[in-house]
Parts: sequence; C-alpha cells; structure tokens
Amino acid sequence: MKIVQFSVLRPIAMSMVIFFLIILGSVSVKNMSIDLFPELTFPTAVVTATYDGASPTEVENLLAQPIEGAMGTIPNIEKVSSVSQNGGALVLVQFNWGTDMDFATLKMREQIDAVRDVLPEGVQTPKVLRFNPSDLPIMQLAVTDTKGNIENAKEVAQKEVKTAVDRLDGIASTSIEGGPEQEVQLITNPQKLLSYGITLKNLQEIIGSENIDLPGGNVEDDQETLPIRITGKFNSLNDLKMLPIPTKKGTVLLNDLVEIEQKEQRENGLSYLNGKDAVGLSILKQSGTNTVQVAKNIHNEIEKLKEELPSNIKIQTIFDQSMFINQSISAVSSNMIVGSLLAAFVLFLFLRNFRSTMIISLAIPLSIMTTFIFMYFSNQTLNLLTLGGLALGVGMMVDNAIVILENIYRLRQEGEGKKDAAIKGTNQVGQAIIASTLTSVVVFLPIIFVDGLAAQLFKPLALVVSYSQFAALFTALIIVPLLSSLILKLKENENEKKGFFDKFTNRYKALLSASLKHPKKTVGVVIVLFLLSFAGVPFIGTEFLPSQDQSYLSIEAELPPGSTVEKTYRKVKEINEKIRPVEEIANTYVTIGGSSNFSMGGRNSHNEANYSVLLTDIGNRSRTDLEIAEDIRQKLKNIPNADITVSSGTSGFSANPISLKISGPNLETLRSLSDQTINLISKVDGIREPKANYEEGNPEVSISINRDKAAQYGIGSASVAQTVSDATKGLIATKLSGDAGEELDVRLLVDEKYISSTEELENLTIQTQMGTSIPLKAVASISRDTGPSQITRSDRVREITVSADILNRDLGTITKDIEKTLKENLPLPNDQYKVTFGGQNEQMNDAFYKLSLALALAVVLVYMVMAAQFESFFHPFLIMFSVPLTFIGIILGLLITNEPLGVGSLVGILILTGIVVNNAIVLIDYLKQLREEGYDAKEAILLAGPTRLRPIMMTALTSVLGLLPLMFGIGEGTEIQRPMAIVIIFGLTVSTFITLIFIPTLYYMFEQRRIKKKEKTG
Repeated sequence: MKIVQFSVLRPIAMSMVIFFLIILGSVSVKNMSIDLFPELTFPTAVVTATYDGASPTEVENLLAQPIEGAMGTIPNIEKVSSVSQNGGALVLVQFNWGTDMDFATLKMREQIDAVRDVLPEGVQTPKVLRFNPSDLPIMQLAVTDTKGNIENAKEVAQKEVKTAVDRLDGIASTSIEGGPEQEVQLITNPQKLLSYGITLKNLQEIIGSENIDLPGGNVEDDQETLPIRITGKFNSLNDLKMLPIPTKKGTVLLNDLVEIEQKEQRENGLSYLNGKDAVGLSILKQSGTNTVQVAKNIHNEIEKLKEELPSNIKIQTIFDQSMFINQSISAVSSNMIVGSLLAAFVLFLFLRNFRSTMIISLAIPLSIMTTFIFMYFSNQTLNLLTLGGLALGVGMMVDNAIVILENIYRLRQEGEGKKDAAIKGTNQVGQAIIASTLTSVVVFLPIIFVDGLAAQLFKPLALVVSYSQFAALFTALIIVPLLSSLILKLKENENEKKGFFDKFTNRYKALLSASLKHPKKTVGVVIVLFLLSFAGVPFIGTEFLPSQDQSYLSIEAELPPGSTVEKTYRKVKEINEKIRPVEEIANTYVTIGGSSNFSMGGRNSHNEANYSVLLTDIGNRSRTDLEIAEDIRQKLKNIPNADITVSSGTSGFSANPISLKISGPNLETLRSLSDQTINLISKVDGIREPKANYEEGNPEVSISINRDKAAQYGIGSASVAQTVSDATKGLIATKLSGDAGEELDVRLLVDEKYISSTEELENLTIQTQMGTSIPLKAVASISRDTGPSQITRSDRVREITVSADILNRDLGTITKDIEKTLKENLPLPNDQYKVTFGGQNEQMNDAFYKLSLALALAVVLVYMVMAAQFESFFHPFLIMFSVPLTFIGIILGLLITNEPLGVGSLVGILILTGIVVNNAIVLIDYLKQLREEGYDAKEAILLAGPTRLRPIMMTALTSVLGLLPLMFGIGEGTEIQRPMAIVIIFGLTVSTFITLIFIPTLYYMFEQRRIKKKEKTG
C-alpha cells in the first residue's frame, strides 16, 4: 500500500500529517457542542383549542372529534390521542420516527384550516405546537431576600437577573414564577354603577379608548412636513383617577365612581426555597447551542450581578443540567483514560519492551484525535453516548497496531532491515486488518434501518465506534510502520528468556492436543455449556434504559379539587416538616398554583404543589436517588387529603415504567376498571404510586339559565355568561406605567363582598336591552355541583391510563406479574374494553424487536465480509461458530452483575458480534496458510494455535481492560454504558478462551470428515 511506503520513506512529511491531525482534532473537539444526550427529534406535535365555558363532553364532541378526524388523514401518523377538559381540548399527534416534522406540522395546519368551519362559533383558531426536548429548562434559579421582602426579590428578578440573562448568547427565553404580581385594581360597587347607568363593559371601553398614543398623519408648517402624534396616555395613577366618565347623571371622575389602588393580583402562584419566600427563574437555551457553555455564561453573569446587588439579595441555583453533564463527561473521559492506561499496561506485560509498547500506545491518542475530526464534520456533539462509544472503542483501537507490529517484529527476526520490514510487514497483513475492521464496523450498518427512541440515542454511539475503528486503522497503517522503521529494536538473547506466558503457551498447547484426541467430547462439552447457559435466562430481567442518578428528585402533591392556594400551602409546610430529617437534601424549591404549559380554559392548579429537590453530590452520600426517593415516599405516605408522588432516576425522555391503557366506550365503566386495576397492581411487589390520569370532578357553581324568562327581558345566554365572567374574573381595561417603568394591568373588578357566596351571586345585576336591570336569579337558578373533569381518547376510543413507578425489580418481571394478576382478577365487560401495556414496556418491546432484527442482519453481513476476505464459504462458516459462544459469557455476566437485559445490552451484543470473530479470523487465517504450505490438519492446528495465542490474548485483553472502568460504573452518568461494557467484557472473555479450543477442534472434525468422505469417493 502506497500510504505505508510514504510513511516509512518520508518520515518528516508523515510527521507533519500526524501533527496536522492532532491540530485539526484539537480544533474539532474545542468547537463541538457539549450536551447530556444527542440532539433528539421527537415525532410529536399537539393541537390546542379553547372553547370557554364548554364542558368536557361538549369539548369532546365539538372540538376533539373533528380535529382528530382531520389529523388522522395526514401521512405517517402513528397515533392520535386527545384530552378534553373544561374549556378546551389538547390533541396529541404522534408520527412515525424519521418523519420530517417541519412538513408534518405544515400539513397539520392545513388540516386545521380545512376543518375550521366545522368548529363552533367563538372558538379561536387551534394552535399547532411541536414538542422539543430543548424546550425544557437547562437551569432554574431562585432569588430571595434575607429581609423577607419578596416584592424586592421579584423586582430584582425581573429587572436585574432576567435582563442580564436574556442578553446572553444562546438564551431562548427566561420565565419568572412566584412573588407578587402588581396591578391597578378598580373595585366597583354594582349597585353604584347601576345608579349611574353604566356597566363594567362600558367602563372598560371608555378607559381603553382614553389611554392612547397614536400617529395622526402629517401637517405642513413653515415649509416643513411635521408628523402629528395624538397623546392621551396615562402617565400616573392620578391621571387615571381624574379621568372623567360620562354617565346618565352627568360626568363623574373615575375616582368617585370606583375605588382605585395598586395592589397584588387576586390569584397568583407562590414559590418557596427551603421554606422561605422566593422568586424562581426557568431558563431555556436555543436549540443546537452548547448547553455547558450557555450555563457557564449564565453563572459568570450571575457572579457579576452578586457583586453589584445588595447583600440581602441571594441568588441560588436550584437545578443546573450542565453540572450533571460536566460530571458525566468527566467520568466517562476519566474511564477512557484509565482504560487506555490499562491497555498500555497489557501491551507492556506481553511485549516486555518499552519501545514496542510506546509505538502501539501512541496509536490511541492519535486515533482519538482523528475520531474527533470525523465527529465534528458529521455534526455530532460531545455527550454521554458519543464519548461512551469512544470509550468502548479505546480497547479495540490497538488491535490493528498489535497485528502489524507482530508481523514487522517477525520479519526483523528473520533478518529484514528496519524500513523493508516495516513496509513488507504492514503490507502482508494490511488486507487482513482492513477486512477485520470491516467486520467490526459492518455490524452497525443495520442500525440505519432501526427507528425509534433507542435508535436516536444509539446511532451516534454506533457512528463514533465506527469512526474510532477507521481512525485506528488509518493511524495503525501510518504510525506503526513509521515508528517501527525508526525506533524498533530486537531484544537480545530473546530465546533464552522464559516467562509466565511461555508456560501458559505450553499448557494451552497441551490442552489443545488433548482436545484433538477427543474432538467429539470437546465439542460436546462446549455444546452442553451453551445449552446450560439458557437455564440462566429466566433469572435475567429486562429493562428499557437504566435509570440515572442525577442528584435530583421531584415531588408532586395534589390536594382535592377546589382547594385554595392557602390550603395547599399549609399542606406544603406539613411536607417540609416530614422531609426535613433527610440529610441528603441540599435544596428544596416548591411552587404552588400557576398554570400548566398547555392550560386550557383558564385552568389553574391552586390545589397542586411541585417540588424540585436537589440532592448532594453522589460522592457525598451513601444512598442512591432511588433509595432516598423511597425513604421520602414512606415519610409522606400517611399525610391525609393529599395525593403525593415522588419521582427519581429518570433519563428525561423515557415514558413511565408502568403504563396500562384501559380503553372502551363508557367513561364510568373505564373509571371503575381503572380503580380495580390500581387496587390489583398495588399488591404486586415493586410497584410504587399507581394512579390514573383522570381527575375527580371539580366542585363548581352551576348556573342554569331559564331561556324563556331570559327571552322576556331580551337577554341571551351569552349576555348572562359574559356578565358573570366579568364580575368574577374582572376585565383588563388598559395598561399603566408603574413607578419603576413596568407595565401594570388596569383591572376592573366587582367588590368581593358582592360575589363571595352563591346568595350574593344570585343578586348580581344584569342589564337588559331596554336599559333596566334585573338580578341574576330572575333568569337563572344557581346551585353547587360537581363538574366533570376530563375525557381522554386514543385512536378515537375513550381511554384511561394507569401509571406507576417501580423499585428494586426489573421492568420485564414486574410486567409479567401484572399481566398474570389482571388476567386472573380483572374481568372485562365485553370485547369493546381492552387493557394494553404502554410506557417503557411498549418502548422496550419495540426496541428489542428492531434491534434483534438488526443483530440478525449484522450476523449475515459479518459472514459476507469474511466470505469475501477468505474467498471461501467454509472458513467463514466455521468462524461464525464463535458468535453463539458469546451467549455463555453474556448470560454469565448479566447474572453475576445482576444487570437486566436492556437496549444498552443489545447494542453491546451488536458490537460484540463484530469483534468476537476477529480472534477466530486471526487463528483460521494462519491455519489456512499452514495447510497451503503442506502441513496436515493436526500439525497445522498445533502450530497455529500457540503461534497466534499471544496476539489473540493481547487484543482480547486490551479490549476487556479498556472497558473495565465503564463496567464498574465509576462516576456520574455511566449507567447507560455499563450494560454494554458488561456484555462485551464477559462475552469476549468467555468466547476467547472457548474459541481457542473449540474452533480448532471443530476445524479438525470437519477436516477429518472431509478426508474420510474423499477416501470413500476416491
């Protein structure tokens, strides 16, 4: 190969190429974004539609069903589901993985336009929103005032912190929660307004029309064209108070008609840090930006602010994704370095020559830098999985270099010169190592055809492993011959030195000779071991992805519907007292009230409290986040009148571990079945906090309009609804600039004493078309009632989902127990009702099926590559027997480490398929050469086995020891690579030892059979 000659004959030029690769790799790694996981594109979008005042049943019939029907005609749809609530609907549309979501959302908007005329009047055009993981906060901050002045903390958060953060590069948005919201309230007396012949609506229109600042065209004056501006803007609260209002009794100042004051809004969310009033800030980054760099910029800006702000203002970090990213990346990088050092130690142990070890060891950093170049130009990011792929490839990076160096060294021993031995030795094995690299890489080709979340996560890992192998091949072809021609020296008195490996080789040769004497027994023993390994399968659980300890927990507390913010706060104080003794808790941040991201119909959550619990670092605590969560769960389980959920160990993108979908036509029947399901699965060992996704009906005041009476007064239902809404919610009339320059809402409100009870509400006055006023009770009856909560549909069938967490048991085993329990104890009314598994179980089964097909295809591709390499069908067929032997090691490894079989394990098996055949290739290739030289089968085997023992053991051990740190899971964020490392280490170790005996013996049996067959026919 010309590249080999170039590297040996032009050492200075090649050294410049090497330096160029190092420089380019350094620039590449510096410019790559750092994130926790690869950039994920979820094929999910939602349609939100609001219909004020409509019940869930009306929303289902009038909004959800037409929109579902329209969405169902779009190509590549996998599933359409909807949630119908008071005042609005949310329709979730899931597409097949790989769908172009820009085009898909465009088609969704087109379908919305097509169905727009079918929707009721008064419904605004539904909105289409895409789900993007980058829409989740990367950082949350809390601002507090040690003097207890929460208004001051809110002002600092809005004017100082938010302003400073928003101007930084990479920031998408910053939202503020908690703290008092100021507004100007105009408190009205309905009777007084009635006496002046004016309504809230009239006041809103008058105030809004007076607060203007508009352009009025141009005017010519003294040969100049001057723009005209009409100014009537309120500059102060006094301007608002002195506003003249025309009434039937004449003009009256607004201050004489209503009470005007600046105060806090009636309904507002609350937030607390460690039990103290706080203002929270949630920060989102722009898609595609470097999470770690953005977070670093935020921290730098906050540190500057702390120096400028008063000492009583404290800014604390509640959640920072970059901390876990940095810790995880650091842990994986450290493991990669340790793995490299262990691999180098193995080389020195075998070669007993510093120069030889240095030659091969230099291939690792150069291969890594070359891999970074490939990663940069293929738009990969530095994340847990890409660096994990690099760590997986570290041990294999030296395999090619070992084979080349071994051959060069052999030629030197035969008397070849330095340069000739380097060129000839590399060329002799060049084709073989290229084919060997192809077998290691070709196994990843089937992943191209795999879709789903698992593929999105592991395709980058597969790419990086492939890049590392190509980089290792390239660097081995240039650096090993180059350095061998310059610094490699033969060891003196080599034949006189007998060490441990010589004894090991002799014992191996004796064992191999004994196996050849009893080939059927040897093969039989291996087959028995293979069959016995199946006995361990029932003891191995299954999972989708392992949970990750991110030193973060979340607690959700839900009180009975209708509970006030004050009542929820009292429950929060009770929770705080219960969790205070937990030593591992660093900070607790809780929010009460507010709205959800897709709130519909003005739905609030005053009865809900959401905790963000930051734990101390993993190194500073003895318990995992799962154990701490269970401790907190037990402490909170006896708190009355509150549904409390504690969550931990999530990777952030997988669904609930247990998710049972109960579908059927009748909602009450579904609720009964879901209640039974919760009771049944609660008894299954390992199940925690089962709950259904329906809510109990909200207590409400029902106003039933008598249309006949209302018609007599010329009043429609819409007028009654508008009057009641204006009185209870208030009306935003305009905005007023506050003292600090902020914009304050000017809200018209009815004095609370006139709407504080149903009796007062009955006397609320309604203006008729004739100008007279009547009480509400004249045209409607008022009663307390329980309104419906929500209706969920999936693929046009009503559905209730029962979800649960799991603890100390694997997903597959628990799922089997649940299936058995429900089959025996949950009778379904008829065939219209079904119970199916979703959540992580659905994701796991889908990933297992697709990766199993990819594995089968990988085996075929590996055989095809070897057949092309050997120009034979027989030898690759023989080598492929080493693949199923890995099953023995895989099962043994998973049992010893108590690790469930998951997506990571399957990807490890895929990688193992490509590398395990290399040992057999090295052995069979030399065996084939000896047979061509005239050796009989037994002689060839007894010569080839011991000769190839050292390179086989070296390549296997470097691969195994390179992965050892990952298997032990040292540091944060290594949970996802651990199953892969376990599978490869145990599978490769067991397969290597068995292959060294089993493959030669099997070859001998085939040869004996071929010879006997030839003798019979001859």
